[in-house]
Amino acid sequence: MRTIKGTHFIQQEHPELLKDESSLSGGNCQVAAWPKDQTEASKYMKECYEDSVPVTISGARTGITGGAVPFGGAVISTEMLKGIQATSTSNIIRVQAGETLDSVQEYCRTERPDMFYPPDPTETTASIGGTIATNASGAGSYRYGSTRNWIAGLKVLLPSGKAINIKRGDYLFSGGKLEHPVLGTITLPKLEKPQPDKNAAGLYILQDMDLIDLFIGGDGKLGLICSADLILSKKPHAIASFAVFCNENQFWELRSDLISSNLPMRELEAMAETCLPFLLKNTGESYPQAEGWVLFTSIDVASEEELDIILETLEMLLEEKGISVDNTWGGFDEKERKRLKELRHLLPETVNRIISNISSKNSLIHKISTDTAVPPEKLEEYYETMKNILLNTGVEYVIFGHSGQGHLHANLIPVNNDQFAKANRAVELISIEAVKLGGTVSAEHGTGKLKAPLLKLMYSSRELRDMSLLIQRISSS
Repeated sequence: MRTIKGTHFIQQEHPELLKDESSLSGGNCQVAAWPKDQTEASKYMKECYEDSVPVTISGARTGITGGAVPFGGAVISTEMLKGIQATSTSNIIRVQAGETLDSVQEYCRTERPDMFYPPDPTETTASIGGTIATNASGAGSYRYGSTRNWIAGLKVLLPSGKAINIKRGDYLFSGGKLEHPVLGTITLPKLEKPQPDKNAAGLYILQDMDLIDLFIGGDGKLGLICSADLILSKKPHAIASFAVFCNENQFWELRSDLISSNLPMRELEAMAETCLPFLLKNTGESYPQAEGWVLFTSIDVASEEELDIILETLEMLLEEKGISVDNTWGGFDEKERKRLKELRHLLPETVNRIISNISSKNSLIHKISTDTAVPPEKLEEYYETMKNILLNTGVEYVIFGHSGQGHLHANLIPVNNDQFAKANRAVELISIEAVKLGGTVSAEHGTGKLKAPLLKLMYSSRELRDMSLLIQRISSS
């Protein structure tokens, strides 16, 4: 197993291990290791555990909450944990933690062209281990749900180095309690209210849950995910994708009608009014109705007959709202759909690039964004609240995200320390309002180091203490 010791040598030879897409600065560690299999990883984790050395798990470092940024101790990279293989179950593949979403989809294209892996976070270079640790979702989660729905089994190394295999359905909690041959007796915290449907804040807690779901979305606090059994889904006959350029009233009306239409939508996304001007200013790209909103939707199509019905339905809805077909992009093949996806992804990519440039000049500044979500029926009300809070900061911002799930991201662009402080306060205020509406402070990115302070807005001190005790309990197994 390759290891490097010494803070200076790591900074010089592998500075990428000390940062992620959050642009959080100050990362440092005394040793880094690259195990190439479970045996090496297990041995090294045991050594760290016995020497009381804190461990940070590093995947592809595409996260934006600082979870992969180490502050002392050791880093264990999953980069060398590679391999994808078929299993005895036709729709399940076994994937090592260091593989990426891209490599999984490429495997499907070549080995299982009739199947695909549904989770689709924006960063397709994200590692499989990282997406499981954060229970990542993405645009397609409107139809397919988050990563949790597509995990049939996990191989996990506990902080002590012990390995456990967890298959879905093998170990179920009853009334919040479970007996496990390695973990012993586990008792779940009792929450004062149920967690929101879309939530990545804190541990996933349900009194009669499956043990595997405790480790999915655990933010790496419960162990290192070595490999996972991923569930594949049958590809639809076709996918029809659309980008509708419209004004704000048209957006909310069209969104409501699409939700009520029962069309098999895999996504229902939004870019609010500041997004297109932001792209024009920072990329030179211009689009129809540059001062307006954009509604994105992709619809699974079972047959050519169904495609005709979908097109007729969408044309009727656009006509009712007074939206010109000239202001609508449609995509039916891979090339056209890629054009729409690139537009959607260009926005967060541009934000990250700008923040990275600002951070290189001022290390106190890092990515400032919300990952809040509210019940979908409350989103319009919540958007107005978000906008008013952001306008009062005087900091440039864009709002976009998963409108069908009540989940919009506000990304702020602070250019100095004063704006950075105002942006942080705005995120806190927006998070407070989300919780008031029955939502979450983190819906898909996990909490990492940057979102962890927001947990106190959502959970009581007793709930947070009990979650921490559960983590300690499993860590000592």
